[in-house]
Amino acid sequence: MGGFDIGRSLACERRVAGRGHEGWTVVLEHLELVDFRNYRELDLHLPSGLVLLVGENAQGKTALLEALYLLGTSRSFRASREAELLGWGRQQARVRALFRRDRGSTRELEINWIRAGEAGVERRILRNGAPLRRLADLLGEVPMALFTPADLSLIQGAPQGRRRFLDLLLCKISPVYLGALARYGSVLRQRNELLRRRPAPSPAELAPWDEQLAAACAVLVPRRQEVVCSLQEAVSGIFGLLSDSQTDLCLTYRPAAPPEPERFLSALRARRREDLARGSTQAGPHRDDLELLLDGRSLQRYGSQGQHRSAALALRLAEARVMGESAEEAALVLLDDCLSELDVGRGQRLLEILGGYRQVFLTTTTPPPNLPECAGLFRVVAGSLEEA
Repeated sequence: MGGFDIGRSLACERRVAGRGHEGWTVVLEHLELVDFRNYRELDLHLPSGLVLLVGENAQGKTALLEALYLLGTSRSFRASREAELLGWGRQQARVRALFRRDRGSTRELEINWIRAGEAGVERRILRNGAPLRRLADLLGEVPMALFTPADLSLIQGAPQGRRRFLDLLLCKISPVYLGALARYGSVLRQRNELLRRRPAPSPAELAPWDEQLAAACAVLVPRRQEVVCSLQEAVSGIFGLLSDSQTDLCLTYRPAAPPEPERFLSALRARRREDLARGSTQAGPHRDDLELLLDGRSLQRYGSQGQHRSAALALRLAEARVMGESAEEAALVLLDDCLSELDVGRGQRLLEILGGYRQVFLTTTTPPPNLPECAGLFRVVAGSLEEA
């Protein structure tokens, strides 16, 4: 475990601060891991700008990104059970990070896990030493965007994954949206249970649930439309730079029902017979989609594998921009194994694009050529880090 060259870090910081979100900063300054995954103990100071984590597979590169992502969302993008986060045979684990904001203010986030029984784990989240009562309070505390190889499903997969992308982004930047989404999900489950009841419910019995769905829909659909417009502003330029082409990438939001309450209620009434036959609600935001078009054609159907990967990367980098603008502080960018399937040209252009972000953590098995001089390079070996 090593430190870093302070002079080089400050020079890099000045260079990065001059680009992108000038005056809007949130930088991970210090990270501590104890018995997290294969990290027995890590105490690390980090530079701003581009931070490369280089090492062979199964050494702990992705685990470090996972630790950071947990501090931003409370959820792992890898583990199905929280018990997996604890080191083998360990009874507890800790992730703690110090973030520095502009004008020198700081915030500390910490998550502790303690085994409780054979399979259970108790979790405690602290912000500046005080426990957080609600997990929702952690969302958006430190804006960050994560890309993993699984993000190809944003382009190639079902609409559910794209809805989740929009929902998580909006939940991070809008408490109003978070509340409306929770209400919509709860009412939708209860309405579907009623639809499956026998004898079938009457229109009068469905009416209160329909009205509650309509009220939530009036919040969700306009917010999704707005955030897609914001993403579009960022994603087209990023995709063009990344692919080095004039190809136009367009995001098109496809709502499955109108947001106006009366029109939404009419849509529910029109599909009531189908709802009863299927035992589930057929119209509403839970069936929306985000379509990606390349020069007017479906990217999913007609795009190449390279275009799919470039578009997924562009979406995540656009997400970071949107979060940063909403929070008025540049978002952290976490990129897991994003260079392995990019050709040399796309990889080099990606590094140039990343220069416009305040702090980026990028994992790779091999350092890319023409690495920016101010980039921080750390070797990851068996749960330890050394600056290269």
